[in-house]
Amino acid sequence: MRRWILAGGAIVLCIVVGVVLLAVEAHLRQVPREHEIAAEPDDPLTVASSAQLDRARTSLEEAGKGPVEEMLPSVGGAIAVLPDGVVALDPETGKQRWSYRLAGTGIAAGLTPLDTTTRHDPRQRVVLTHDTPSLLGSRGHTVSLDVLTGEETHSAWHTPQDAPTTRVRLLTQDTWVMHRNNRTVEAFSLQTGDSAWQYQPPAGCEIAMPTGKDPASGVGTLQSQVVVAWQCPQDERAMAVSLDAATGEKQWVEDQVAGNREGRPVVRTMDATALVDTGRPHAARAIADGTVGPYYVLLDEEGAFTRDLWRGDTSGLRAYVQAPASAPPSSSDRPDVVVGHSDEVRYSLRLHIIAELLDQGVLAPEDVPDYLWQQDTGGEARLVENRTGARVTLAAIKHALTSNEEPNS
Repeated sequence: MRRWILAGGAIVLCIVVGVVLLAVEAHLRQVPREHEIAAEPDDPLTVASSAQLDRARTSLEEAGKGPVEEMLPSVGGAIAVLPDGVVALDPETGKQRWSYRLAGTGIAAGLTPLDTTTRHDPRQRVVLTHDTPSLLGSRGHTVSLDVLTGEETHSAWHTPQDAPTTRVRLLTQDTWVMHRNNRTVEAFSLQTGDSAWQYQPPAGCEIAMPTGKDPASGVGTLQSQVVVAWQCPQDERAMAVSLDAATGEKQWVEDQVAGNREGRPVVRTMDATALVDTGRPHAARAIADGTVGPYYVLLDEEGAFTRDLWRGDTSGLRAYVQAPASAPPSSSDRPDVVVGHSDEVRYSLRLHIIAELLDQGVLAPEDVPDYLWQQDTGGEARLVENRTGARVTLAAIKHALTSNEEPNS
């Protein structure tokens, strides 16, 4: 009988201890949260300019909601990254639209990329991640927020294998992507937090790693693609592959990136929301200021080459900017790979290189046509202002035609 009593007491004690441990674990994970969402706007917001981002930063800090660690342009407005969360502001009025804050918890945040204009896919997400203490060691927590409303789309607890700041460096709409070393790339699901896939180049080939001075590397992300470029010393060649962001399956392989190469290629992707001047590295700025090497390849989302970057009204810019893959490569040159949606490659890249050259004073305004017709992938023609990228509405075109005595001007 005494044995039964002792055994029963031990079982009860274990249950009590287990309940207490579960309660403590739940308490440790329970981070105080302030979450305000917004209604979806009737019309997509414009991506904030650098001036609007600066004004939004100033207004937040003057209101005592700062310090602001970073300002991110998005299709949902200006996203302010604070030490403990994010706040979305209307870029025109500066008023808060939505917020997500974790009191007393250090966070890191980033934006999933958009490949092209919001007409094709208006959805973009803010990815916020942090670590919390746990009885079994710290735990990572990553949430995805709809950039227009602030509503949670994903929430995942996971092992904190990597620092929060590195978890938001390379994002897609489905995953966050990590460099493991110069041989391995690993992707994690935003929905579950689990490892989704790993990729390694052929044996003996290596991927360029980011450095403190240059965050660019041999890996770049688009909305649903991860582009990896590598170099094979034994073959003196460089190649690139596109992987499905969710599954890691190969979509295309480009074996013509460069031959007779000594350096590892670097991938630069074109994000439709990173075209404003925020100080972040972008393909247009890299090409205009010469950061991209004297030999680079320009690919669209299907892996197709673009060599005729400057044509029509912009053909004169060949004198100012190195055209893709136009110079005989030197084996000591690093082969850069610039990848973007075909709409961005055909028009937006040229537009923003022009803007960069105007800012640098390399070009004078009179050297650049005021307007340029763009034809998108659907065959639709649209008139766009060269200096701002703003689309000229049909109503404005009709008004100009009816009010101008010289219709051809």
